[in-house]
Amino acid sequence: MSSGGRFNFDDGGSYCGGWEDGKAHGHGICTGPKGQGEYSGSWSHGFEVLGVYTWPSGNTYQGTWAQGKRHGIGMESKGKWVYKGEWTHGFKGRYGVRECTGNGAKYEGTWSNGLQDGYGT
Repeated sequence: MSSGGRFNFDDGGSYCGGWEDGKAHGHGICTGPKGQGEYSGSWSHGFEVLGVYTWPSGNTYQGTWAQGKRHGIGMESKGKWVYKGEWTHGFKGRYGVRECTGNGAKYEGTWSNGLQDGYGT
């Protein structure tokens, strides 16, 4: 059964959005305790699917998720650095582009376990 509403967690976090079988489902916003980040986007049976996570520092990830980890195609903005590309089980994966918005430094190529690996420019 689908429904919607707001739930306040004991630790101070909250979820506001769709529910199904007691789990976040559909569109919703989840905030961590004491401002420890926020996810806004689609949920499927308690897991993030497609949306934006914002850390307290202002860093963001916008893209797809699987089983609570960044997975698929996404973009991470971290300070002056932006990474656009593939993610695998929470790590930068296979192929992507990392670029500094300040000085234009750029790496485009392959990645393994979140690190530059193999061929790239």
